Amino acid sequence: MAVGVSTSVDGGRGLRYHRRMPTKRSHVRVHAAADTVWSLIRDPQRWPWFPELGEMTMDGDRRHVTLPSGLPIVERIVTVDDALRRFQYEIVDNFVISDHLSTIDVIDLEDGTCLVTYSLEIKPDAMAIIIGYVTGRAIHNLRDLVEGK
Repeated sequence: MAVGVSTSVDGGRGLRYHRRMPTKRSHVRVHAAADTVWSLIRDPQRWPWFPELGEMTMDGDRRHVTLPSGLPIVERIVTVDDALRRFQYEIVDNFVISDHLSTIDVIDLEDGTCLVTYSLEIKPDAMAIIIGYVTGRAIHNLRDLVEGK
């Protein structure tokens, strides 16, 4: 498991934000246009490619998820950037996860295909392995859905 450090520098005055958590990243090449793939990611209520999330409803920037097991999770949608094709969310209410940020990027490879990356930073450390596995499976489901497999 790789451990990464995310930082932000404030106008050369030094470190303003420091976060140290386990990180995981999965990626998959999808044989479809980036905009087609992005359309399935950018809507936080429509993720048929991620069945482990179960039922989802939105309330402002909050996505309320009920896992198939019945466990509730509340997420805050941080970023939906159509220009970058970037979606970010954080888990804000879960009794197991104390800190979390997930980022999904869709990168146009300019040959009719795209690269989808799903990265996450999460605490406690042990959750990186579990959630990393599930998110990796999810983007492979996305590829299979788009490619008709």
